[in-house]
Amino acid sequence: MKATSRRRQLIMGALLGLAAIGAATRHWADNPSLLRDIGTLFMVLWLPAVGNLVAFVVRRLARRAAPASGFASGSAFSPHLWAEFEPLVPAPSFDPPLDPLVTRCTALVGTAGFTIRLGIPVAQWLESGSTRAQPIELLRPALALPRLAPSTTFHMMAGAVPIARGRVTAFAAPSGSAPPL
Repeated sequence: MKATSRRRQLIMGALLGLAAIGAATRHWADNPSLLRDIGTLFMVLWLPAVGNLVAFVVRRLARRAAPASGFASGSAFSPHLWAEFEPLVPAPSFDPPLDPLVTRCTALVGTAGFTIRLGIPVAQWLESGSTRAQPIELLRPALALPRLAPSTTFHMMAGAVPIARGRVTAFAAPSGSAPPL
C-alpha cells in the first residue's frame, strides 16, 4: 500500500488522538494501576507523529539549490591557477576522438577530483604537445584551491582516460594575466 499525504495525515491524527486519550487516562487513573500504565503507553504514541511532522516541515522548506555540475555555457574564461602539463596520450589515439570544442576535464589530486577547464580546447592542447604553463579555471574554487597549492602535482582526465600529468605553478593574478616567474 502506497503512503499518500492524505493517509499520513490520517495516521498522524489517529496517533495524536490516542496520545490525548492516554494523557487523559493517566491523569484520572489511580497512581499504581494497570490503567495508568496503558495511558503512559498511549502517550508515547505522539513520538512518531512528531517525527512525521518534522519530516513534513523539512520537505516543505525551500531546498538549497544543487551545486553547479558544469560551467555555464557562454561564460567567460576566468583562470584561478597556472599549471604545466606533460601529455600522456597523443590526441589522435582517442577512440572515439575527443570533441574539438571541449575545454572541460578533471584534475585528480590523490583521491579527490575537481572539474577544471582550460583556456583552449583539450584536443587542440594535446595536438600542440605544449608543456608550457596553461591557465586553469576551477568549477568550485573554494573546494579546489586548498588542495591545489603551487607545486602540487595532479593527473588530468578526459572522461575516464588519463591524458596528462600536471603541476601547479602559480595562482592566477586577479586579472588572469600570465603567472609570476
